[in-house]
Amino acid sequence: MEFATWAYPWDVRDEGVDAVASRLREIGIGELNLATNYHAVQAFSPHNPRRKTHFAHASSYFRPDGEYGMLRPHPYEGMDEDWVDAIAAAAGDLRLTSWTVGCHNSRLGMANPDATLTSPYGDDLVFGLCPSNPAVRRYLRSLVADLASREEFDRIELETFDYFYGTGFGWHHQKIHADLGTLGEFLFGLCFCDHCREHAAASGVDVDRAREATVAALDDIVAGRLPSDTVLEQWLRRHPAVDDYVAVRQETLTDLYADLAAAAGEAQLGYYVGMPEPGREWMAGVDPTALSEHVDYFCLPAYESSREDVLRAYRLVEDLDADVPIHVGLLPGHPAISDADTLSRIVDGLRAEGVPRVSFYNYGLLPDRSLDWIEAAIR
Repeated sequence: MEFATWAYPWDVRDEGVDAVASRLREIGIGELNLATNYHAVQAFSPHNPRRKTHFAHASSYFRPDGEYGMLRPHPYEGMDEDWVDAIAAAAGDLRLTSWTVGCHNSRLGMANPDATLTSPYGDDLVFGLCPSNPAVRRYLRSLVADLASREEFDRIELETFDYFYGTGFGWHHQKIHADLGTLGEFLFGLCFCDHCREHAAASGVDVDRAREATVAALDDIVAGRLPSDTVLEQWLRRHPAVDDYVAVRQETLTDLYADLAAAAGEAQLGYYVGMPEPGREWMAGVDPTALSEHVDYFCLPAYESSREDVLRAYRLVEDLDADVPIHVGLLPGHPAISDADTLSRIVDGLRAEGVPRVSFYNYGLLPDRSLDWIEAAIR
């Protein structure tokens, strides 16, 4: 079993690449999943010697190269050099993976609202770029190709290279005082931009009927006429036009991943599966079986609090009939895991299942005691 940790470049630089690499080797970790293109963030770093809090808009932590078109990564304003290059040059035998966020980009969304998801009401959902949009597809392809051209990365792991889910989170002070439930959350984020509508219409979907049914359901949920805990799958079966509309998104995304695989070249390509929950990847437009033809592995962030819950999530993904290895991510700290023994039991359970690689979230965010738990679990 291999072990990796996610990390932010500011934490690695502030502590010193040599010091971080040495500490990780002592713990038993040989791989760093380095954030290269990331969403807006406020991060608290307990053992960072220079700063405890990092604020940033959606940014890249490398200097982009290549033909991106109208959408292009925005380098972090606080960089004095290409941080990814600098870390790679000093990483020694520490393997590097590019941890890369795609469509969750409020900076690009606010600057380019025509490229974002469009709610059933016609609102520009600026927290998420729409992967049906040709400009977004070009941006995602160029981003993968740009990172793949950097020889330091063995793998590129894709986060939110899909239809970013629901009402958005993590970039603003959200104000929602209607109980939308899973059904309402999903329907509100269901994109009806021109490109999504055109793709669905070309596949024979009654787009107007699908949108009208979606808006009516949202209005009924807000008014209390439709229970917010209505089971999403049951509702879709009663509204076949919306069900068909949702299915087209999976075909669109699978086509995109064929292009991403070509852009990745020799680099291994991984996709973060299990969003918004294991077994419901279709809510983000993902058909895991089809996607597995274009990626080398899935990584499941199983941020659960017990061995039983982690293994349950793993087996739900294993049952998706995707012919690729499944790697697993764990959160050995608040709010998921609170002691060393629990983490050790989880890692032992994953080892028994034959999981080839476990990643821990996140080096800079975890207190020192959590890093001690990781070392004990690995040993």
